Amino acid sequence: MCGESLIPQTANLPELQPVHADPAGARVATAEQHEEVVMRLKSLVVVLGIALVATSTLVVPAAAGTTRTVVPGANAQVSVSIAKLPGTPPAVAGVSFSINVGIGNEGPDKASVRLLIELPEGLTATTGNQLGCPAGTGTLDCGVTEIPVGEQFDDESRLVATRSGSYMLVAKLTDLTAADASPGDNTASTTVVVGAATASPTVTRFAISPTKPRAGARFTASFAVVDKVAGAALVSTAVRCAAVVAGAKVPARRSVTRGKATCTFLPPRTAKGEMLRGSIAATAAGKRLRKGFAIRLR
Repeated sequence: MCGESLIPQTANLPELQPVHADPAGARVATAEQHEEVVMRLKSLVVVLGIALVATSTLVVPAAAGTTRTVVPGANAQVSVSIAKLPGTPPAVAGVSFSINVGIGNEGPDKASVRLLIELPEGLTATTGNQLGCPAGTGTLDCGVTEIPVGEQFDDESRLVATRSGSYMLVAKLTDLTAADASPGDNTASTTVVVGAATASPTVTRFAISPTKPRAGARFTASFAVVDKVAGAALVSTAVRCAAVVAGAKVPARRSVTRGKATCTFLPPRTAKGEMLRGSIAATAAGKRLRKGFAIRLR
């Protein structure tokens, strides 16, 4: 509306109808004309009232091509903070960690602010928080929050890094509705060092098939290996198989089948009803893993 007149243009109003003269030569307005004049005056009063209200606030430029409305005479010392939570484990690539974001207002007047969180490439917010910050990547717009005098708000967000390295996170307050004599604390940053993931292999999905092996028939014992931290499957190598029944070793064949360490055993026919005790072992991510079992042959 900058540069436009707030007073209605007469060109947009209906034309007045001709008036009639009385016998004495005096000009008398019709009832319709009188009503139209009254309506025009009312419209002018309304528009002037809107203009007066509009001048009660000051609109000034803000960052990124936006605008903010500053209440004249309002002052507020607002601040923002961002930091990794103390006492938490070191950040590791592929594993989520927490950061804390806070905003506050020391007054003397209340103020509304817009909170922005800037995440560098390779860092993702996996959860939102109660300040309105969403999950996502890049610049997170947490929306506008009104902060009363003396109040502070903070909450956690969970982040995850795709790779190891050093990441700088920046929090900014924009669109303030009050003047801030100390704008330096309207921006805060923190650097999080993310280490390389260290695999923690663990046995999963151990199985014997068939579940009730028979003497004289082949059966398999197998397990998969996953990284306990990241949940990713790990490759098994150096598979070893061992089994004994009735004091004798049981022939076995080792393999890696569909990513699982597998042992195929063939107990003798004479071992029916006997207890077979065995084990399967494999190496994954430099760690030796072993699973033992005991079954009675049918």
